[in-house]
Amino acid sequence: MSRAASLPEVALPEGTRVIADLHLDPGQAAGWEAFQTWLADLRAPLLLVLGDLFEYWTGPAQARLPEFAALLARLAERARAGTALHFLHGNRDFLLDARFAAAALGQVHPAGLVGRLPGGQRVLFLHGDELATNDRSYQRLRAVLRSPAVRGLARLAPAPLAAAAARRLRARSRRAVAAKSRAYVELQVEAAEAWARAQRAELVVCGHAHAFRDERLPGGARWLVLDAFGHGAHDSLRVAADGALVPEPAGAPLRPGATSLSSSGPMIIALDGPAGAGKSTVARALARELGFFFLDTGAMYRAVTLALLERGLEPGDAGAAASVARELRLTFDREGHVLIDGKPGEPAIRGTAVTRAVSQVSAHAGVREAIVARQRELARSARGVVAEGRDTTTVVFPDATHKFYLSASVEERARRRAREEQALERLGEIRAELERRDALDSTRVHSPLRAAADAHRVETDGLDVPAVVARLLALVREPAR
Repeated sequence: MSRAASLPEVALPEGTRVIADLHLDPGQAAGWEAFQTWLADLRAPLLLVLGDLFEYWTGPAQARLPEFAALLARLAERARAGTALHFLHGNRDFLLDARFAAAALGQVHPAGLVGRLPGGQRVLFLHGDELATNDRSYQRLRAVLRSPAVRGLARLAPAPLAAAAARRLRARSRRAVAAKSRAYVELQVEAAEAWARAQRAELVVCGHAHAFRDERLPGGARWLVLDAFGHGAHDSLRVAADGALVPEPAGAPLRPGATSLSSSGPMIIALDGPAGAGKSTVARALARELGFFFLDTGAMYRAVTLALLERGLEPGDAGAAASVARELRLTFDREGHVLIDGKPGEPAIRGTAVTRAVSQVSAHAGVREAIVARQRELARSARGVVAEGRDTTTVVFPDATHKFYLSASVEERARRRAREEQALERLGEIRAELERRDALDSTRVHSPLRAAADAHRVETDGLDVPAVVARLLALVREPAR
C-alpha cells in the first residue's frame, strides 16, 4: 500500500495507550506472562499496538495452539471489559488477519492507521519498517513475504512447520542486519516526512527501531519512535487529559510490581567483577534466558568516554566529563547494546582508545552520579533486569534481589580477552592492561570495585558460559528461605 493511499481513521479518547514491539513468545515465559498480567490490569478506552505483538505469527494454525489460544482469549476479555483493541502489522506478525481480529475482538490495520486526538490533531501510526528505505534488500524481502502466494502457503502450512520456518527466517534476518551498517538499516527522516505529508499528519508515531526518538521533521510534524515495550524508558504513549499524546514517564514498568522468581520484590539481578571475567557475556545470556532487560553498565561509561574523546576533551577533565555524561541520551536496543543519542555505540566503544581511558573517566564523581541515576531510571522502566558492572551490587543496586561477583585469574581473563580480539600474539600486553585496570578500578575514590558482603562469589576459571549461566540460574530460582 502506498503512503498516499487512504488509511483507516480512529478517534483517540483520553487514556488511550500506544505500545509497540512486544515480540511475545511462549518460549520466553517471563515476558509472555508479564504481558498478560499487564493486560489484565490495563484500564484504557483504547489500546493500539504498532506491530510485532508476537515474535512471529504464521497464520490461523498458530492461533489454535493452547498458549496462543489462551492469549487471544485474554485479549478478547480485555475488549469485552471496554478497551477497543487495534493492531498494526509488524515485520514479524504481518500475517495477522481477520480471523485473528475476530478471536481477539479487535481490529487489524495492515498498512497503518490515522488517529484523531481530542483536539483534532491527526496522528499517523506506522510500524516503522516502511521507513527503513535505505535497506533495499529488506524492502524487497518485505514485499515478497507480504505477497498473496506467501500468505496462501502460510494458511496451509502445519503450525510446527511454519514455526520452524519463521525461526529460521528470524535467525537469518538477525545475521543479515548485523552485517549491515547503521546508515543502511536506520529509519529515514525523508521517508517519515513523505508519509506525514501524504496523510496530512501533525505527528508520526512508529516502533520497529527499538530506540526512543523525538524530533521535528522538515515539514514541521513531530516524529516519535517508541522503545520496544518493556525495554526502555519511553515504551508507551498515552492520551493525556489535555488531549496531547505524551510519552509515559520512566518508572511505569510492563508489569507493575513485577515479582522475583524467588522473592516478593522487584527482580534486579546484579553482577560485579573485574574486567575480562565474562560478566557481559554471562549477563546477556542470563537475561535472555529469563526474558529480562540486559543492562550493560560498563557500556554506558564507555559511551561517555567515546563522546569525550570525539569532542577532543581530556579524560582527566572531571568537569568536562561530567557535563558530557549529563548531556548524552543513553538507551539500549533489544539486544542490550548501548545507543548514544539514538545511534549504536558498538563497535566504537570497544576501541583501544576508549578502553585505555574509560577507567579514568568513570572515576570522576560527576560522571558516576549522572550515569548511576540513568541506570536506576532504566531499571525502573523494565519488568526485570540483569545488570553487570563494577559497582552494580554495591552502589547502583545495593538492594538487588540477587547479587553475584564473578571472578577469574588474570591469566584466564587475559586468554579470554585475547581470543575475543583474535590477538593471541598480544597476550602479554592484554594481561598488563587488565592488571592496570584492576588497580585503577579497585583503588578509585568513588565506587571502587569490590565484592558486596552479601554477593555470591563465582569463580569462572575452567567454566564455559553455559556452565556459569546454569549456576546462576540455579541460585536465582532457588526458593526463598
